[in-house]
Amino acid sequence: MPLTDWMKAYGSRTLGEMHLPGSHDAGTSKGYIDLTKAGTVSNSATQDKTIPEQINAGTRFFDLRLAEHKKRIVAHHTTGGQGAYSNVGVDQVLSDAADFCEHHRDEVVIFRISHTSGSTKADDIAIASAKKALHTGTGNLCLKKLSDIVRDGNLVLIFDDQKFTIDQKKGIHGYSKYTATPNAAGIATCGCYSQTHKLEDVICNGLKGQYEHNMSHGANHDHLWQLYWQKTYVNPASGTGIERGAKKAAQFKKGVKTSGGTHAATGYMISLMKGLGNPLGTPNYEVQSEKKKGVVKKKVVRQKVMYSTRAFRDFALPNIISYDFVNEDINKLIIRMNDKSLQKVRDDNLPDDSDDDSDSDSDSDSES
Repeated sequence: MPLTDWMKAYGSRTLGEMHLPGSHDAGTSKGYIDLTKAGTVSNSATQDKTIPEQINAGTRFFDLRLAEHKKRIVAHHTTGGQGAYSNVGVDQVLSDAADFCEHHRDEVVIFRISHTSGSTKADDIAIASAKKALHTGTGNLCLKKLSDIVRDGNLVLIFDDQKFTIDQKKGIHGYSKYTATPNAAGIATCGCYSQTHKLEDVICNGLKGQYEHNMSHGANHDHLWQLYWQKTYVNPASGTGIERGAKKAAQFKKGVKTSGGTHAATGYMISLMKGLGNPLGTPNYEVQSEKKKGVVKKKVVRQKVMYSTRAFRDFALPNIISYDFVNEDINKLIIRMNDKSLQKVRDDNLPDDSDDDSDSDSDSDSES
């Protein structure tokens, strides 16, 4: 089935049972943003496809951060002084998304409006720009079947319920971080995010999020578990930046730290989450020496990877894998997780402790 219509096969499932490709900082695409003060886009561009192109590539959950710039409300990626504003207004972005939803009635497209001030009036802009496709059903959307969601509109917009007035009947739904209770008027998400440019730490955070969702939250489908599958660059002067952190090669040697880009490691990460990683008994921690000018400064205990105590892990997989520079190949890997017959089967294209001598993580990185 084409990626424009891949959700058609899952109408009987609830949103909380789905696995969705997600786009991190979806609105700052190369070619459509301002340059940084250094005259580059290396640390501000997080995508190389426009949002309509990302939707057509199968992405269904979008992180959209908005701010006022040159008298328009646009997407931005301005964390850590890196700075970039889109030159496409959010009214156009949402109008384009509504057009897609109108022509693909079985697809559910979700925008999380994050890092956005209520002063932008982004909720009013959304209603004016995307009204024809906005979902206007009420209640916790995670518990609804996809077929029920699309009946009341298939473009779902979720806003921080501490900054915006939530009115589901108008298409303005709530967003909150899941702690102990779901969002009764929208969507709550859980997940572990920690700013790091090391792939091994990104993997550990993902597995920690899986463990907490399944053990502490009971793997409930009343909220969505989000895997933050991106590395965070903190050096605005880097010439390679975010794109390199996503796209560079990766290595999976036994006895050597996993390193490289997130794209190349996606299959590896999914495999670990399916319980196909290293066997139980593998040390979860290692002691490393921190040196300064060749002298051991201190011994540090570092987490290598987190494993469950179950003989065979049967943990739920992420509802959302949110990453930079989304593309069809990675989206296909994520979408395959919806096929229950593949839940415990190794993916054919999974890197298997390869002998790749790719470079290791030496960049400094930027999320946001």
